Amino acid sequence: MGIKPKEMDTIILIAILAFLIAGFLLLRKFRKDTPATDDHHDHTPVDGVCCGKHTVCDKGYDNKSLYFDDEELDRFKGKEQKEYTEEEIEEFRQVLYTMKPEEVDLWVHCLQTRGIEMPSAVKDEVLLMLQ
Repeated sequence: MGIKPKEMDTIILIAILAFLIAGFLLLRKFRKDTPATDDHHDHTPVDGVCCGKHTVCDKGYDNKSLYFDDEELDRFKGKEQKEYTEEEIEEFRQVLYTMKPEEVDLWVHCLQTRGIEMPSAVKDEVLLMLQ
């Protein structure tokens, strides 16, 4: 007497369900054990070494000396990254792709200090450029 195909399907389904539950429980445990990063505290780099707590490293930049010809972006201060229209996203891209590659991290830092949140799509492009 072998296992019938219908019984085999049930056994496979139970096994998959057991693996999914075990994976979920392990993921929950891992998240509880991992300390959350808090970007609202001062993470000043020591001797120019990045603290690793930010999307783009602060590296001890002097905020007063940072200036980019992008004052038109100041109107987006306080706007969330998912609220941008396609036209507004293109404004960010236009500024991004007209600067030198070595200026990108400074520009992102400058936007952060001015309270301007970059659109999600442009943020992804910046991260690819910085790698």
